[in-house]
Amino acid sequence: MPHHSSPNRDFDDLDRDAADFEAVQPDPGNKMKRRLIQLAGRWYWIALCAILGFLGAFFYLSKAPKQYTAASTLLVIPKGTSALNPIKFQDIDAGGQEGMNTIAERIRRMDLLEKVAARQDVRDLPGLIPPEVDWTPDRLRGKFGIPQREAASTAVPAPAVLAGHMAGWMKVSIRRFTLLIDITVSHPVPEVSSKIADAIAREYLAEIYQTSSSGRTEMTEVLLTEAKAAAAKLEDSNSSHSTYLLSLDLHESLDVKETESNLLKQRYLPKHPKMVAATAEVADLKRRFLEFFDVARSAETDKEFWEKAITGLPDRQTQPELYLTTARHLLSSRVAMLKTEIASADAAYRNIVARLDQMGLGDKVPDETVIISSFARVPGPPSGPNRDKILATGTMGGLAFGLLLALFLGWLDNKFHTVSQLAAETGAGILAAIAQIKPRQLAKAERDYLKRFPEPTEPVDAATGPADWHDFMLFRPGASATSYAEMFRVLRASVSLLGDETRRKVTVFTSALPGEGKSSISANFALAAASQGKKTLLIDFDLRKPSLHQLFGVDRGPLQGGLTECLANLAPLHEVATPVAGQPNLHLVVSGKRAPNPGELLDTTRIKALLVLACRNYDVVVLDTAPLLSVPDTRILAPLAHNVALVVRAEYTRKAAVARALKVLEEDRTPLSGLVFNAYQEKRRLIGENYSYGYYGYYGNSGGNSYGTYGTYGTYGDEDEDDGSSRASKAKRRKRKQSTR
Repeated sequence: MPHHSSPNRDFDDLDRDAADFEAVQPDPGNKMKRRLIQLAGRWYWIALCAILGFLGAFFYLSKAPKQYTAASTLLVIPKGTSALNPIKFQDIDAGGQEGMNTIAERIRRMDLLEKVAARQDVRDLPGLIPPEVDWTPDRLRGKFGIPQREAASTAVPAPAVLAGHMAGWMKVSIRRFTLLIDITVSHPVPEVSSKIADAIAREYLAEIYQTSSSGRTEMTEVLLTEAKAAAAKLEDSNSSHSTYLLSLDLHESLDVKETESNLLKQRYLPKHPKMVAATAEVADLKRRFLEFFDVARSAETDKEFWEKAITGLPDRQTQPELYLTTARHLLSSRVAMLKTEIASADAAYRNIVARLDQMGLGDKVPDETVIISSFARVPGPPSGPNRDKILATGTMGGLAFGLLLALFLGWLDNKFHTVSQLAAETGAGILAAIAQIKPRQLAKAERDYLKRFPEPTEPVDAATGPADWHDFMLFRPGASATSYAEMFRVLRASVSLLGDETRRKVTVFTSALPGEGKSSISANFALAAASQGKKTLLIDFDLRKPSLHQLFGVDRGPLQGGLTECLANLAPLHEVATPVAGQPNLHLVVSGKRAPNPGELLDTTRIKALLVLACRNYDVVVLDTAPLLSVPDTRILAPLAHNVALVVRAEYTRKAAVARALKVLEEDRTPLSGLVFNAYQEKRRLIGENYSYGYYGYYGNSGGNSYGTYGTYGTYGDEDEDDGSSRASKAKRRKRKQSTR
């Protein structure tokens, strides 16, 4: 809505009170919304970066070599764990991960990897050093004739260098809630990954069981040897005992069923159903026991014992019952013997460890016993690169970069793009929004008009008329029916709503910088007011670089004079105010001849007298002034007007320039009636942000003038050159109009 900052007053009283001024404050409520809209307006950057991220990930997948992963697993047996009491899941202390992490870090040591890299079996692996990847795109290489890069040497480097490569290939991880450590190696060659993983595990085991010879006595060496032998014997006995567990369970079950069967014999006859079932169950248990017994005694773990004991077994075919009885007896004896051996070996091992502790060498014995749980297998399909993950990462990375880029561009953007943005960031009211005018649409509208009304509305040989107006003068036959002209009718209505029109006649149009279209807006606003039947006076107060005479196709310095002559008291207002041909309700006061010092003519008393006289004879008085930030002319004139409108051109005026212009008006205690947003580009995604009718074309660029470069404003437009260009443009437009008709 327009900003109602000026009260009603008599048109003879053009003084302003300080109380009339109302400071313009921006509305911070929609700041976040504005940022989101600006971010959405740069969606193409976000989409482009996301696509580039996806393409970059796809290119990486096309060039990156496949990786094959193999893992060797170590099992950590804590100190004090007895072989008679195997580790159970519920006994594992999850809080003791410090020791597991310590082992993992010791495996990652570079000196350990150097030992692995020095092994000849590792250095002889084919394809140990993968070739370097050439990241140059193939199409780019073929298009620009880039030669193929020579393959780098794949010779095996020194152990220290190879160890650095292995550190990048290897990953050591602890399985959660277990005592297992995985040594994982990824390499482009499957066999290399499995061999290196096993080599690292073996080298670590050799390291932790290798003892230092310095400071050790012969007794210490003997004790350590005995400890290893006792541990080995304990492990062998425990392994042999485990092979008989199923047979032993069936033996115990058979004893129970035989006892139950003997009790049933005392009560039932042999053909009784219960007796038949019990007999069959006993026979089945005997059969199963013998099967497991034969398997157990054939196992390699206890082969030596059964090679001697087999001679005492009777023939199974001829003496089945005796064979069964003997087998059961031998099994019981062997299990009892193994339990005794396990207990003895465990006690011997503990005794040796205790003696080593007493000798002060307990720290030389590892707190944990580490064994290889499983060796690495040659991997089958490749484990990487993960196609889906890399594509998703590339796309999301590109999307994130696009968002940052859009935010950065928004931070750098110092122009206004939409009406709502201008209103939100300045806090000022918007009088109207004028879209960029597309000349083709105006030409088409005129052609359509001439088809419907072929007879000209004025003689072709008239001195001046709408045929001589600039193309962007909209209130002429054909163009007045376009939506562009309707926008100026909206501006006319907004100004009329500022207050009583009989007491608010003088309207000033200015801008912060040159090239924002204030002159064309002033002229079209005056034409809109005159087309409503109001007697309108349009004065070109831009004495340094006037342009209204060019817009209407007249001379800058006519014989009767212009504003320069009027302010110099050389000609009265009624003589310099000439009617505009084609619009009898509009009178134009051109700038007149170039004044040597325009600032001296802009005297407050003279201007006030001129405006008072204009208000007595006209219904609407429109003043086209110089840019506000370039010269002080407008700061002298604006306080004497009823309505002050600041023109802001979209995609052109810098935010700092608009802010400075508003600050200047605030310092001068000059109320701003509102802003006119000019030459914006309507876009479908921004419909509603510009409060507009729809999509319109382009206005065209107005040059490269920028904030702070208007110091040479008074040197623009030599009079002779100006008149020449005016005459040339007049002839050109008249010729085009005649050919059209």
